[in-house]
Amino acid sequence: MKHAKRNSIIILIITIGILFYILKDDFNSIVKVLQQANLLWLFITILLYFIYFIFDQLSLHNIIKQYNKNFKFQFSLYLGIITKFFNGITPLASGGQPMEVYEMHKKGVSYSNGANIVIQNYIVFQIALVFWAILAIVLNQVMHLFAYIPILKQLTIIGFIINFVILILLFLISFSKNFNKGLVNVIIGFLSKIKLVKDKEKSIEKWNKRCDDYYDNAKLLLQNKKVFIKCTLFQTISLGIYYVLPLFIAWSLNLGDNLNVINTIAASSYIYVMGCYVPIPGASGGMEYAFLGFFGNFLIETPLKALLILWRFLTYYVPTIVGAIIFNVANNQEK
Repeated sequence: MKHAKRNSIIILIITIGILFYILKDDFNSIVKVLQQANLLWLFITILLYFIYFIFDQLSLHNIIKQYNKNFKFQFSLYLGIITKFFNGITPLASGGQPMEVYEMHKKGVSYSNGANIVIQNYIVFQIALVFWAILAIVLNQVMHLFAYIPILKQLTIIGFIINFVILILLFLISFSKNFNKGLVNVIIGFLSKIKLVKDKEKSIEKWNKRCDDYYDNAKLLLQNKKVFIKCTLFQTISLGIYYVLPLFIAWSLNLGDNLNVINTIAASSYIYVMGCYVPIPGASGGMEYAFLGFFGNFLIETPLKALLILWRFLTYYVPTIVGAIIFNVANNQEK
């Protein structure tokens, strides 16, 4: 929270810069396209976003209920809403998950179990993300959807490798006790050498005990295969809906002639894979660049920029603002 205001100002400055770059050469034409938006299709788009959000939180809720069956779905929705805010204002979307752990702890879930819940949910999310990324790669290879742009290709490959490696590491951290303990020994050994850890052996013993507890809890996900499969399915459906949103936004702007479900999902998957590791709050700059690069294969400049502005507003700025409002209202009620 110390950095929330600072990060919000950074996002505002970057947003103004991006909007200036997008609008400076064709302001009137872009505004005209936006003014002609079909409200019915916009409503359907918002409804689809809500369905995407529900499926996303169903995954988290089913994992939470392995630890406490008394948690209501409303609480999972609350966690998802505030996560949009904290992910939106932190670099690499790194603020949402710690806040989820903290909020669950206030409801009686231990920090270790809260970390388990968050990591298990992130595992099924990464499985869904990699699935859609592989499908996008296959579709592009078969159908040649995108023009060859070296920098975009390289950034997409890097993003895919990062996501795949993270998925493997998450599995190792969650389901390999030896890997966890080896990692603890390396990290604490390093911290001991630079004098940040005073009692090396005591710290290793303490963290090995935590690794044992974490490992025992993490096995719940694989032992309950129904929950694992169900949550993976929820995340896959959720991402699929999210990826198709630009098509519905394009229909609202009467721009859908060259777009269809296949090329929209493929482009959206590439954008997300490439942009989700831009080290700026909201991946600002990276997401816009990727969007223009991939959807630029199907739309000309002015409609493309109008689509980008509306897509970014509906899928990033609105959820972040709503998350901020809900979080502050909830905290004021607690006080």
